[in-house]
Amino acid sequence: MYLVHTELLNRKAELCIPQNLADLLRDLALPGDGVEHVVVHPRPDNGVTVGVYLLADRLRVAEETAARLCLRAVAEIGPLPGWRVGRSEAPLLAPYGFDGFVG
Repeated sequence: MYLVHTELLNRKAELCIPQNLADLLRDLALPGDGVEHVVVHPRPDNGVTVGVYLLADRLRVAEETAARLCLRAVAEIGPLPGWRVGRSEAPLLAPYGFDGFVG
């Protein structure tokens, strides 16, 4: 399973994100996408980060699948036409999941 962060960005502050965006994205997922869970995190720069947990054979496939899901959302969800999809990539983690761990 991979966690991929995909950016949804806009240039206009008045464009608002639907409260149920995570549910809408899950509904847009195709059976073969392997989407297990979606979370949405607002960003201070007029955008959101969409976290997509999905099953895939390779990281690259997971990143591309999350990007395609968000592209479908921008095209198909009513309030999102002014939005665009930015980066879609797995977040970098400190080795072993610990930051500054001293044994």
